Amino acid sequence: MEFFDGRSWNSIGAAKQRALLAVLLINANRVVGADQLTAELWGERPPASAAGLLAGYVWRLRRALGDQPGRVLATRAPGYQLVVPPGSLDLHEYDDLVTAGRRRLAAGDPAAAVDGLTTALGLWRGAPLADVPLVPSVLTESARLEEGRLAVVETRIDAEITLGRHEAVLPELKLMVSQFPLRERLHAHLMLALYQAGQQAEALGAYRDLRQLLIDELGIEPSKPLRELQARILREDPLLLESAADRAPGTAVLRLAVPRTLPPDVPVFVDRAGELARITARLAAGEQRCAIHGLAGVGKTTLAVHAAHRVAARFPDGQIYLDLGAGAAQDPPRPVDAIGRLLAALGVPAADVPADEERAAALLRTALAGRRVVIVLDDVLDTGQIRALLPATPGSAVILAGRAAPAAVDGSGLLRLHRLPAAAATELLRRYAGADRVTADPGAAARIARLCEYLPLALRVAATRLAQRPEWTVADFAARLADRHRRLDLLSCNGLSVRDSLRASTRLLHRSGDDEAVRTLRLLGALDLPVVRTADLAALLDHPEPVVEQAAERLVDAGLLEPLRIDRFRVLELVRLFARTEYGTETPPVERGHIGGTTTATRVVVHAAPTVRRTQMSDTKLDLDATIAQYATFSFDDSTPLLDVGLESLALLRLAVEVATDDDAEIDASRLVDLHTVADLKGWLAGMIPGGTR
Repeated sequence: MEFFDGRSWNSIGAAKQRALLAVLLINANRVVGADQLTAELWGERPPASAAGLLAGYVWRLRRALGDQPGRVLATRAPGYQLVVPPGSLDLHEYDDLVTAGRRRLAAGDPAAAVDGLTTALGLWRGAPLADVPLVPSVLTESARLEEGRLAVVETRIDAEITLGRHEAVLPELKLMVSQFPLRERLHAHLMLALYQAGQQAEALGAYRDLRQLLIDELGIEPSKPLRELQARILREDPLLLESAADRAPGTAVLRLAVPRTLPPDVPVFVDRAGELARITARLAAGEQRCAIHGLAGVGKTTLAVHAAHRVAARFPDGQIYLDLGAGAAQDPPRPVDAIGRLLAALGVPAADVPADEERAAALLRTALAGRRVVIVLDDVLDTGQIRALLPATPGSAVILAGRAAPAAVDGSGLLRLHRLPAAAATELLRRYAGADRVTADPGAAARIARLCEYLPLALRVAATRLAQRPEWTVADFAARLADRHRRLDLLSCNGLSVRDSLRASTRLLHRSGDDEAVRTLRLLGALDLPVVRTADLAALLDHPEPVVEQAAERLVDAGLLEPLRIDRFRVLELVRLFARTEYGTETPPVERGHIGGTTTATRVVVHAAPTVRRTQMSDTKLDLDATIAQYATFSFDDSTPLLDVGLESLALLRLAVEVATDDDAEIDASRLVDLHTVADLKGWLAGMIPGGTR
């Protein structure tokens, strides 16, 4: 470490002073507390005179720097600040050269990029801060600078290979791979350079050697990008042989931009720490694909965009957002059109994009080759829509968001997003609507969260409405939201709408002509049960259970049902309300004595009544606890919500009991919403069944 005094370069003689200057330089233009400097210089056991010694070091360092007035090394409470103008450090010059070189590479000028990056690397004269004692900050900064240097070397080699200089870089690559045997990007460059030099066997051998090393040392396989590169070498992908020299001057690839098209990050992001960590860790490990799927309105887009912002620094060549419009009112874009939009974001003129999907996809792969770009593909329809949009070479990555889980992502990369926990839902309301209002009436806030069913979209709309109407009390809005006939209307604000989100899901069904799934959704609205089984739905629809099971699974893929078990699904009340209003469903009364082709409620009774009749015939009194237990799969007490004991079975019981005790009864399934707990159900049945016991 040296400094220039205006005439010559000088060094600092004392080791402690060099360490002090290094720590201040690492924190240039920031105040470093005296306590931190003491810990840096003496560790956990400083001498009793550390404060005086530190002041003496500062005084001597000022004298060495010719800064007796203390304008450069200034005293600033609670410590000291080293004032460093821009461009005063060789590190500043190095960073500027690296940034310019990467920008030229992204713009499609690899030759200029090589020149700039080579000049930057030429500023290095060995290990950084080599003559400075290894205090904690110096250790950390040295490691950071060395890691950065290796990344620049890799980028420069990447540009060299792009220029067709694969043979020239092979000796350097082989040396670096021997020095850094676990660095996968170097191995990828070596494999590609060997393959371009006509040494396919050696390229595959380099992969084999790395794989064996990783298995022996770490017990893991090479990263997915490296595995995909090996597969492309095995099948002799011709795109791997293309270099910048093979392209005509002025082609689209040479005019690439550095896109920054992500939507703004959300101002409020609560919970989801585990999900976010999974995504960022996967991308940091070199995996190229991850997919977020789940219910409509559960926050898939928000998480995808937030994750992309979090990892943006790892993808300096650009961040792109593309809405594929699976549920939009207009038809989704064709794959070739989506490719064109991605290429446009990368700066490729529309005139240079081939009309043929295969050629356009090849151009996209070429444009992304050797670059580090993260792409968010939102509202994905299916794998067929995105197959041609996925990066094919190591470096870039894609985050998919859609209602269904795409087959293009392996199981470890699939993330089903669930509704928020109750505490997180209340916190979201607090952050959007105002902490004071929510804290003042936590019970009403919790009620709003329940009525929104902990769905982030519904919660955000409700909170936004409260924020826009400071005259409303939280309790008054909760009471209004409890009106089932108005709830969907209330959950619409500023372009956000729960009804529109659910309608987008149903468009997927209508566009595919899925009449069976639409019919099932209509039935779910009429039945108005929060939890259903495929066996019950099959009985209601008078269809084979496998057919109904497939229809229910398609509703899951449309973001309208929440799977609980292999044969059981949750139907949010918001979905049921939507189905009733969208399709005009009304539950018809029971008509006794008709089975084939009869109404929904009749099929419910036919399906469940025999068990209740047998119970009544065998006992003079109907034991309600025993009868209810017959329909529940675990123990519960009277305060247990019906939702938690499997209301679909209890609802069938209720209808069956009513019909079994009153031949003239007319049943409306929508009346089930009046009962909330096991005690409610027992009380209702006890008052209805003569001789019923509790």
